Amino acid sequence: LEAELHLVKGLIGKRIPGGHTKAGVMEFVSPKCRPRFSKYVGIQEWQNAVFLMMNVMAGNAYGNTFIEKSDGMQVTYFLSERTKVDNPIIKRLKNCQIYPLDQPQGPSSRPSVHLFCRPAPEVAKQQVKGVDWSEYVYAGRVKYVTHDIDQVPIKFVLKLEDYGTLREERDFAQLLNL
Repeated sequence: LEAELHLVKGLIGKRIPGGHTKAGVMEFVSPKCRPRFSKYVGIQEWQNAVFLMMNVMAGNAYGNTFIEKSDGMQVTYFLSERTKVDNPIIKRLKNCQIYPLDQPQGPSSRPSVHLFCRPAPEVAKQQVKGVDWSEYVYAGRVKYVTHDIDQVPIKFVLKLEDYGTLREERDFAQLLNL
């Protein structure tokens, strides 16, 4: 099954409509067919893309963090503790390709990789002022920088390719200020 990536083009840095859950995000990019996936896994693989689903929380155990750089922003992303060094997802993440969101990709051994973030559930419950903090925010396309296979869980550092747009969006800014 392929993700219809053109559907997220105008949502960089914004909340995904109906994206309170991974299912909501997955169904948003596949409106014609309900995708099957594990709700417990933070990586969702498509034929043409890989979605990284990340909870954001200050001081979280895995240290998923955003890192400001002179040329943009990077993010650390940790795979599941059960992911072994020979898992094919490592190769897919390392070989990712940046494609325009409105360009059909088709199945590829070099998928585009997309990051979706939301406040960790324990953070979302603490928020007040009537703001719904449970929806995923589309953080755009990411590009491989480096990874550490000697660390458990395996750590990736990825560059936010759409940072120019992200930094202008309120929803993404709110995630950074948790």
